[in-house]
Amino acid sequence: MGEMDFAGLSDFGGMAEDSLWGGLSKDAHRQFMSRCLVLAERGWGRVSPNPMVGAVLVRGGEVLGEGWHSVFGGAHAERMLFEGLEAGGQNEDFSDCILYVSLEPCAHFGKTPPCANLILEKGVGAVVVGVLDPNLKVSGRGVEILRAAGVKVLVGVLADECRRLNGSFWVNQVLGRTAVVAKWAETGDGFMGRSAEELHRLSTRNSILSSEIEPLQNDRLLISGEESGRWVHGLRSGMDAILVGVNTWNLDQPKLNVRGLEVMKQPIRIVLDRNGRGEYTLEGSSRSEGELWVIGGDLNLPELLQWLYEAHGLGVILVEGGASILQSFLDADCVDLIHILRNSQMHLGSGIESPNLDRSMLIREQDLGADKHWVWRRDLRGFGMETEEGDLGA
Repeated sequence: MGEMDFAGLSDFGGMAEDSLWGGLSKDAHRQFMSRCLVLAERGWGRVSPNPMVGAVLVRGGEVLGEGWHSVFGGAHAERMLFEGLEAGGQNEDFSDCILYVSLEPCAHFGKTPPCANLILEKGVGAVVVGVLDPNLKVSGRGVEILRAAGVKVLVGVLADECRRLNGSFWVNQVLGRTAVVAKWAETGDGFMGRSAEELHRLSTRNSILSSEIEPLQNDRLLISGEESGRWVHGLRSGMDAILVGVNTWNLDQPKLNVRGLEVMKQPIRIVLDRNGRGEYTLEGSSRSEGELWVIGGDLNLPELLQWLYEAHGLGVILVEGGASILQSFLDADCVDLIHILRNSQMHLGSGIESPNLDRSMLIREQDLGADKHWVWRRDLRGFGMETEEGDLGA
């Protein structure tokens, strides 16, 4: 594509806070872009490996139409918006309108025609873009097509939020691999579970007491609470697959599915089983409707993630354990988002230690009942050709 000419492009960060663009203030632009993000989230778990995108058409500060990318292979947000207006008999002159879209309109033919061309066909006078496409091969082309046709373009409204919403897509496009979300629950003193010795002791005790009056002790330790559990299923609902190691598969007998929420399909279950030690019974395979993939042999994690993306189109996977598998992904720098649910009221004193990482980089996100939710995100701001506040002049 060559270097873009940004002479006719307005950068949101270069505008004074009290200035107007398209007759609206910076705060108004933020509000309409926030609505785009709300709409985009409706594609959670439905559009991967495509990005979640929302669009809003505004005239004189009033919303005329809305759209979002609702299903992989389906209409993009801009097309849904205009198809909705046309169905309602509003196929009119849009030259005095502003179209807000959370991601740069596409400029290439894929499963659907280019959205940049559609915007020109509809005669929209101005477009506000949250963030440019992260793929360097296409980044800026949509904006360039619009600007060359005389459409006013403003870029960078809520850029960080728009980028964060589609962090997995950024990883797919720039690193060429499946994005990885790591999640685990831990006690206040940093343990994920009981030691093998303690599990053996409980198992032996339960065997002895199984025919006696004394109650059995559950050898499976539940660290996080009910509210965290509901949140985890919401997280799972947006994943293409859930990955665990063979020890977790054999010992915990996990379902690795989404419960309590409606989903288009259950996530694929992936078990890393280097030496074929897994117990893959009919009962185990039927714990979820999700496909079960067992991957063995010598595992190079970056190559595995590249294969999962390029050969199977997996946009994002959730790695849930055990501790050694989580640590291996961290050590290979293959984790893009971390969620830790910490029950500070529970202490084990010994057991399976949580993965080792620099805790100073974690941010306390929220409280989920008695659990503290800590997060780390890969910094995506250097990925792709992106407009940051103050980077470009108006």
